[in-house]
Amino acid sequence: MKKFRFGRLFSGKVRRMKHQASRIRFWWRREFDEPTILLSAAILAVGILVVIGLYAAVPDWREDFFPGIFVEFNGMLFDVVVFGIIVASFVRRMERRQERQRQQEIIDDFKKWDTEEGRLRIGGAVRRINRLGTTSIDFAGIEISDFSFADHDIKSLRGSTFYDGNWGGDSRDKVKLHRIDFSYVDCRDVVFSKLNPLIGLGLNAVFAEVKDCNFYDADLSKASFKGAHLEWTTEHPDELGVWHEEEGGRHSFEQTYYSPFCNAILNGASFADVRFTNADFREAVGVLECDFTGAKGLETCVFDDENTKIAVLEMSKRPNIASC
Repeated sequence: MKKFRFGRLFSGKVRRMKHQASRIRFWWRREFDEPTILLSAAILAVGILVVIGLYAAVPDWREDFFPGIFVEFNGMLFDVVVFGIIVASFVRRMERRQERQRQQEIIDDFKKWDTEEGRLRIGGAVRRINRLGTTSIDFAGIEISDFSFADHDIKSLRGSTFYDGNWGGDSRDKVKLHRIDFSYVDCRDVVFSKLNPLIGLGLNAVFAEVKDCNFYDADLSKASFKGAHLEWTTEHPDELGVWHEEEGGRHSFEQTYYSPFCNAILNGASFADVRFTNADFREAVGVLECDFTGAKGLETCVFDDENTKIAVLEMSKRPNIASC
């Protein structure tokens, strides 16, 4: 068991390193995919190569011809840098911002329309926003079901917000995520629920409802579920698989069930004031590094071992200063 846990922790670190490397590659690809910038850089490179080649090939031109060449070249270099790169980059950033706003408006238009068309439009908008280099998307007030981010080629939601604590009767005051598959998605710093605004009144009001969702192999580092209702409508099996007896008396284990948080990275995630029903944290990474302060319903949850469950229950009994 210790070796298995160490392996999962190591795989989590490797995955975070891959995330960072992917972000660096994506930044370079995003910054230099503009035809104007590429053309300007190509002209500049060709000009430099031509001057260097002439300087090396024709020694007689070095005294009279090349001083003029370098004066003109400096002027061309200034034009390329100022107009070809800086101005083009500024214009491109403005266009990207406008395009992000347009895609965000699509999400806002369809976030309450839980239909196949609505899900397709939202998935397309999120994918296009990701391609523009943004992962922090405003999903506030969304009500959606039977949706898989990975199936729509969405790999990162890092920094996104689903419920921001708003309440008062507008479109942002309630979030419903039913049977949503977050498997393999980078969900670091995602705010699934910022808080339950009525937690101090002792009311069982539901503002963020997360039901039958799957977080298999997702990175939930520092994600927030504060005050949300996390529910799985069916109880999870006692065993993760079955043992088979093979020839020679050897035994092999076949895993037939994977928990909703299997291989999920939970380091620093907050489940403070969450109301749980049938959550299964088996094979999750970093459970004891989460915040379960004030959480309810943990007696219905499943953990890797009894000691982990006891530690989580003790953690839930701590006073939540933030909600006092």
